Amino acid sequence: MTEMKMNGARRAFFMRGGAVLGAGIATTAAAATLLPDSAPLVADRTQQLQRELATHQDREAIRELHLAFARAIETGAYETAVELFEPHATLDLSGSGAVGTSAIMRLFAIQYRQQLAAVMHSAYRHSPLQQQDSVAIGADGVHASGTFHCEVELSSPLPTDSTLAQMARLQGQVAERRWEAGRFDARYVRIEGRWKLAALRYSTV
Repeated sequence: MTEMKMNGARRAFFMRGGAVLGAGIATTAAAATLLPDSAPLVADRTQQLQRELATHQDREAIRELHLAFARAIETGAYETAVELFEPHATLDLSGSGAVGTSAIMRLFAIQYRQQLAAVMHSAYRHSPLQQQDSVAIGADGVHASGTFHCEVELSSPLPTDSTLAQMARLQGQVAERRWEAGRFDARYVRIEGRWKLAALRYSTV
C-alpha cells in the first residue's frame, strides 16, 4: 500500500510529539528538585504530560492498526486482517457485512478469496481528504473512535456469459476495477494492552 504510506508524515508527527512530551516530563521533574514549594504543581503538570503522551501513543497505535488492515486486504492476508478485530466486531465493506470474527473470516475466505462478492476492496491509496482524519480516545482509555479517508479500488468479478468478459479473461483480466473516494468509520477497544477493531464501516464520500 505504497501511496497510503504517505501517512508516514503524520505518524512522524505523533512520534515527534511524543518525544517532545517525554522531554517535557523530564524537564518538569527536574524543576521540582530546584523549587520544592512548587512540587504539587509540578506533579499535576507531570501527570498531564503523561496523559497527553499516552493519548498520542494510542492515536499512533490506532493509525498503525488501519495500515495493517489495508496491507492485509491488498495482499490477500485475510487471516491477518481478522486478527485485528475483537471477537464480537462488526464489519461492513461496500455491501459485504459480517458480525463476529468467525463470520468475518468466512466473508474473506469465501466472498473475497473466491471472488464471489459483487464488490470487493482490492487496494487503497492516499486521499486529499485525509486532512479531515480524526481519532478520539475515550476518557476510560479503553474505547476509542476514528474516521479515516482514502481512495479505494473496487473490484467486481466479470460476468461469465458476456462476450466482452470472455475477451477480457483471455487477456488475463478477471474483474472490472475502478477507484472511488471513501472513508472508514471505526470503533476500537483495548484488549490486554492492544487496540482492536470493534466496528469498521466503509462508506462512499
